[in-house]
Amino acid sequence: MSHDCKSAIIQCIDFRLQKDLKSFLASLNLLGDCDVVSIAGAIKSLVQGTPEEQAFVLKQVDVSIKLHAIQEVYLINHTDCGAYGGRSAFESTEAERVAHLNDLQKAKELILSKYPNLKVELLLARIDEGAGVDFEKVG
Repeated sequence: MSHDCKSAIIQCIDFRLQKDLKSFLASLNLLGDCDVVSIAGAIKSLVQGTPEEQAFVLKQVDVSIKLHAIQEVYLINHTDCGAYGGRSAFESTEAERVAHLNDLQKAKELILSKYPNLKVELLLARIDEGAGVDFEKVG
């Protein structure tokens, strides 16, 4: 019996993402066909963390490849992330967006340097209190 799945999702643990993430994954036909890895500040840990933090995130990808033969990884960063200090840590909404996009791009480069055969998709989840989460493909 095969235990393969198509993708791995690397995301922050923030509970505000969960409901809308489920709907988003369903829209991509990934619900039930992906490993979901939730780590506090996952993308920040991958690109700005200690070597141990970076290795931990990469190990999750490695395990997903070895156990489930994933073909793609979705890297999700989100606005108002506590690991970055929340919205107030940035001068503006645009400065926050740029910081997240830069880290997502660096994370993609790290993943591809270790796993060049994976397809890597980048998503920015914009959390709007009261309106939910909007997932934007950014790369």
